[in-house]
Amino acid sequence: MKDKRYEALLEKLRRLRLRAFAAFFESLLDEDPQKAAAVADLIETMTDNELAGRDERTVERRIKDAQFVQIQTVDKFDFNYNASTKKLRKRFLQLLEADHVQQGVGSVFVGNAGLGKTHLARSLGYCACQRGYRTLFLPCATLLNRLVSADATKDLEREVKKLVLPSLLIIDELAYLTMSHEEANLFFQVISRRHDHHRPCVVTTNRVFKEWNQVFRSNATAHVIMDRLTERAEIFYLEGKSYRETHRSGIRPKSKNGAPRKSKV
Repeated sequence: MKDKRYEALLEKLRRLRLRAFAAFFESLLDEDPQKAAAVADLIETMTDNELAGRDERTVERRIKDAQFVQIQTVDKFDFNYNASTKKLRKRFLQLLEADHVQQGVGSVFVGNAGLGKTHLARSLGYCACQRGYRTLFLPCATLLNRLVSADATKDLEREVKKLVLPSLLIIDELAYLTMSHEEANLFFQVISRRHDHHRPCVVTTNRVFKEWNQVFRSNATAHVIMDRLTERAEIFYLEGKSYRETHRSGIRPKSKNGAPRKSKV
């Protein structure tokens, strides 16, 4: 029976798809254990470095492919901004720390503009990328444009597959605009297919659920979409004044020496 350390090293070589290398080292272990032991440290160091490098490149590629526009992480979010963000902090961090993508758990952020819904959604997406999951961030309008264009060019099935493929799909600004019947039906196909494959969605919206029938033009369509998005999801409600509005800053006048004048506190 081989030493556990050597078994782990052989497994690393197989992960790197260096099967011939692994087979050679395994033969060396049987034929000349002393020589194998002499080179094992060097081989392990090289394999660990290669695995770490590949993991880092995978994460970089995942972040690039996610199309975040800008990176927003949880450490930059001000949970103490108001009562609603303080209230959701613990539950959100639990979701962030858990492997919610593997568990098939999505989330829906409901609230007016400027309260941090998109920031929190991107934070979940960034964390998913760090774990190596394929992630895609799309404004809802962009998603609908892609679907309508694909339908018009008889390429709908391929486009739907592209939207079902990511382990996590983030749909930003759902319900800002009313959808046509065509758009609502196309949107449903994506949500339904992802639901069937247990691939979660993260959604931000400024509309409470009872108003979704105004977005999808039909109580039945609104209900089935809402049902699939929320069945395996955490719901977060954000309320209060816009963070951007209360933290807005204008151009500061220059002092006599030409430097920007400091604001009085």
